[in-house]
Amino acid sequence: MGKIFKGIFILIILFLSPWALSQETKIRGVNYQKYEGEKLIWKLIADTYEQKDDTFFAQNVYLENLPKGLRIYAKEALYLKKEEKFILKGEVKLITETEGEIYTKELIFYPKKDLLLAPGEVTIIKGDLKLVGTGLTFDVAKGDLKLQKRSKAQFKF
Repeated sequence: MGKIFKGIFILIILFLSPWALSQETKIRGVNYQKYEGEKLIWKLIADTYEQKDDTFFAQNVYLENLPKGLRIYAKEALYLKKEEKFILKGEVKLITETEGEIYTKELIFYPKKDLLLAPGEVTIIKGDLKLVGTGLTFDVAKGDLKLQKRSKAQFKF
């Protein structure tokens, strides 16, 4: 009887070993901070975080890049390490120091290129100005923000 249990145990170990060796991590309640020297560069807060190989997925995300003056809130965030990009989805809110608040359903962020893209509808609110359009391109380093199509402005007096 002992040999049967030992055999079953070995089969279970052999069956689960590929799964155990995969680089998959699931975490609840994440607060990640990245420093360069003593300077805080990145902050990520999420309800859940999952990693599989070079892909990272998080839900209910707050992402902050302090040197670039960016704060992003999103329902979901996907980071593709090989492509070095974030794909943020859901009710995405981007707060910038210079351009105001930007709302969209999907935002793609290339941190090393200082580039933000939003392929869908975008709403920008800065003070008393509200801009609505489609297709945002924002070069953070240059401070160059463009709406690609169908933009309209609304002012408050």
